[in-house]
Amino acid sequence: MSVMSLKKIAQMTGVSVSTVGRILSDPNHKCADEDVKRRVLEAARSINYIPNSYARSLRSGGVSDDRIYRVNILMTRYVHESADPFYDELLMILEKELRNSSCIIGHVWHYAEFSDEKISKSDKIQKLADELYPEGAERSDGLIIIGKVTVRALRILKSREKNIISINRNSTNYEADEVLCDGRRIAQTAVAYLVRLGHTKIGYVGDCHSESRFAGYQAAMTGSHLSPDIDHIYDTLPNEAGGIAAAEYFSELDDPPTGIYCANDILAVGMLKALGRRRTRGYMPSVISSDDIEAAQYTKPMLTTISLPKTEMVRFALMLLLDRIKGGHKIVSRLEVEGTLVIRESCQPYGEMNEPEYYI
Repeated sequence: MSVMSLKKIAQMTGVSVSTVGRILSDPNHKCADEDVKRRVLEAARSINYIPNSYARSLRSGGVSDDRIYRVNILMTRYVHESADPFYDELLMILEKELRNSSCIIGHVWHYAEFSDEKISKSDKIQKLADELYPEGAERSDGLIIIGKVTVRALRILKSREKNIISINRNSTNYEADEVLCDGRRIAQTAVAYLVRLGHTKIGYVGDCHSESRFAGYQAAMTGSHLSPDIDHIYDTLPNEAGGIAAAEYFSELDDPPTGIYCANDILAVGMLKALGRRRTRGYMPSVISSDDIEAAQYTKPMLTTISLPKTEMVRFALMLLLDRIKGGHKIVSRLEVEGTLVIRESCQPYGEMNEPEYYI
């Protein structure tokens, strides 16, 4: 790493050089104060920081391609007020991999509007794109989209960015290069596990609109000769508050589901918190989700989930993007990776359910 750059970032943020180094080199580094991590990352972006070994290599001609590429990042699945840790973790990994590939991070945008079908059909999405790419603004070499993006929004972005890659659980249907961990297959794996445990009343918590995980839940239920009960489907934003509300809702039903698939881990975390507060009332469903965020290991009971290979998704996406930037491929390409079932304590066989401790 560049010692001078690290010192500058340390001066800008008021933390030690060693802390700056740990944050920039380890995406999983935990800070006692998460605001410190945010300030360090923002400072690194503002000075176009890249590790010193790569900068020296470029200056000395140690690499054949002496360009430093400027890459923008668009986060479409949440706004700061309802953050999903899965995307925070992806972003941390991506920033490290970009710096290590001699790329400058341009803008990091957070706009859930690009994933909203209703907004995408209005003039708002065009105006928003105009704000992101004003006349005379410095051009980037590529754009990495993290999260779901509508077809119209993607086409508008393609008119502004020549090189785009999507990292997602919902396919772009070959509108752009993408690294995909298919949400439909993720949901089918989760529901199939609950079925193997003997559950027949299986609920769904998450987004129900143009969402591959909801489609996967429906397909898995039908494939197991089970009929989804409309009362067992809870449509909500993918955040902790949504999981808490879902648990409260199911707890009041006369015939609630015995197994529940949450579309992401933070929903499940919210459910477990709410169930912990209500555990004396006797409702103890098996809960499974997907993503495998860090917090999934620290719930009680520990969360059973479908782990997505975040580091591999990021590295494959960057490989495809840089290859397109350098003219290596012209056709739209998709690279699909598999999720892995991680069995922990939050799912139990139907009929053999011992009372777990539900709290975070």
